[in-house]
Amino acid sequence: MFLLYAPSGAMLPQYSVYLQEQLGFSKMAVAVCCATQALATVCAALLTGHIADRWMSAERLLGVCSLLAGLDLWLLAEQTQQVSVFFTTLVFWLLTGPIWLLGATIGFAHLKHPQRQFGPVRLWGTLGWMAAAWLVGYWFDNPPWLCELVGWLCPQRPRSEMADMLRLGGVLSLMLAAYSLTLPLTPPRPAHDGRPAPLAALQLLRGRAFSIYALCLFGVCVTYPFGTQGTPLLLNQLGVSRAWMPRILTLAQVTEVIVLALLPLLLRRLGVRGTMLTGLAAWTAALAAQAVGRPVELIAGSLCFNGLCIAGVFVAGQVFVNAQVHDGLRASVQSLLTFVNGLGMLLGNLLLGVLRHFAGGELPQAFAVGAIVMAMLVIVFTFGFPDQRAKPLAPS
Repeated sequence: MFLLYAPSGAMLPQYSVYLQEQLGFSKMAVAVCCATQALATVCAALLTGHIADRWMSAERLLGVCSLLAGLDLWLLAEQTQQVSVFFTTLVFWLLTGPIWLLGATIGFAHLKHPQRQFGPVRLWGTLGWMAAAWLVGYWFDNPPWLCELVGWLCPQRPRSEMADMLRLGGVLSLMLAAYSLTLPLTPPRPAHDGRPAPLAALQLLRGRAFSIYALCLFGVCVTYPFGTQGTPLLLNQLGVSRAWMPRILTLAQVTEVIVLALLPLLLRRLGVRGTMLTGLAAWTAALAAQAVGRPVELIAGSLCFNGLCIAGVFVAGQVFVNAQVHDGLRASVQSLLTFVNGLGMLLGNLLLGVLRHFAGGELPQAFAVGAIVMAMLVIVFTFGFPDQRAKPLAPS
């Protein structure tokens, strides 16, 4: 999990700033390039789940995707034109989306008590994201010893440049590819009814709880790019340096680590419904705070709500959905959720670009739209999701 999320933790936090400040892309060009993550997720998610469930062992597919993603990030660091940046970034996310869902699939397949154990295991992904972001920030500080070392290895570029975050992500992705060779075998399982795994997974939408969760997850993902694309741009407008920006953005992961560690307790005390509702309300509060637009302290403080959203909506949702399916559909159901994520984020990234265009580059108005959408989702979930407690967890 640490290596699973570290490459994205290196490149994603400042990606929108890199496109705007370093490459000089327009507002809509930034939005379109940022939307590649969602576009790739929509294209690759269901196919990856079917391959892992029916054709190829999950850990082998994870290794192949990681190797190619690492090489692609090094190529991305050399691109400057909009078309080449778009397609190279698209390839990276075409590989990284499957990497994330395959990691969840392998975890659920081998943990003895996934409802109790997955949260604490998943928090190592957050730690990997934070470690990569802090490493980027440290490099952007240009420490003398590191500049001297890099100057000896690469005399033409002895000091940091923003593209280095992409190169670091590539190295971490190659490390993940190597580590995947040590993962336990997670073989595909043949279908008993002959149906493609993604079509079988769609049957879950007949259930009220799953359909309401899928709807709310889609809505959250529409507003989530407001944070991944918009928050770095807002901090940049407020004068935060590129060395400190990744460090400030990791405040979101600090609470994520804490909440993931406490997730089994939250599921016991609040149940699935209460845990998810807490996550939805927290993300609503975060967007409302960023709609104010300043000062930096308020924006930084609002990032702490992000962890509640990730743990409460995404991770608790994975645990909830995993309990609804048998082994032969785990990868496809997780990929169905990934497909929903991608569709929502695709719309959200483009929506943010349109809102920024009409607002003359101002971001608080866009965050206000996101907060309104989230407030509506809280109401839908409150009255739509069945009032059920989490299933009893297996004893230690």
